[in-house]
Amino acid sequence: MKFAPPGAAREFLSATVMSFCMNNLGVEVAVVKPLLETKLGFKNVDSNHLFLTVLFIHLCFFFGPFYNRKSHGALHNPAVYFLFFLIGDLKFGECLNGAFAAVGGTVLGTWLYKETMSLFPLPGFSGITPAVAAGGAMYGTVSEATVAFVNFAFAGVSGSLVGNSLKPYAGAFFYVITIVLEKCKYSCGFMNPAVVFASHAVGGDLRTKQAATHILIYSAGAVLGAAAAAGLKWMADGFGKGGGKKNNTGAKSNSSGAAKKSTGGKKTGSGTKKATPARTRSSARVKTKKA
Repeated sequence: MKFAPPGAAREFLSATVMSFCMNNLGVEVAVVKPLLETKLGFKNVDSNHLFLTVLFIHLCFFFGPFYNRKSHGALHNPAVYFLFFLIGDLKFGECLNGAFAAVGGTVLGTWLYKETMSLFPLPGFSGITPAVAAGGAMYGTVSEATVAFVNFAFAGVSGSLVGNSLKPYAGAFFYVITIVLEKCKYSCGFMNPAVVFASHAVGGDLRTKQAATHILIYSAGAVLGAAAAAGLKWMADGFGKGGGKKNNTGAKSNSSGAAKKSTGGKKTGSGTKKATPARTRSSARVKTKKA
């Protein structure tokens, strides 16, 4: 059964909501940490571990069945739309409409978050910092492609491994694991070029050569990862002859970001992400992971 796109309007609105919430990760960590230490008696709470926990909770929500129903299956990640186009689940026009809606919504959500924090300053917010690939062009692209491919591929088999009811949460956990392993050494595994574009657009340096370079790095990486995942599905399907077992390798990100991600998706989605999404999904993710 092919994926039924939510439509550009729903995708735009849902991407706006997810972007706003994922940008808020750093603020949530800054607010929750002292509560854990002073009210609940936890000692020396690690900010990075707390960040990953909060990220996982957010991704579980955005990947979960409740939000999926409310958003009518919004993907939040242009790379995932491209993947669904490659595996034949979307027409080219549907792919373009969804991808542009995801980018537009992510930009709007990031801008709304920045303006909200300007009006109501909270601890943990230090502005929107443009996402950059620490590993440079080659390693950054390879890192993003690898993270996207692994998360998209896992999304295709996770249902058979843990069951469809646990599939969204397994995807969120898997995306967080990839962030832990990548450690922001090369790209932070955003897996969602919409998040990176939004960070540069709202961060104020969209017209610079550096901004164009990093947006290209993340976009190329996500596209290559999606193409590799589509190729894996093609082989699993018997090289287009229907001889193999079919696995839907599509993932939602946001990120992820996870992927739907991610990633911001680090989907950082499945993703991830895009649920995003790491130097996710926003400046909040960048600043927190530097801590």
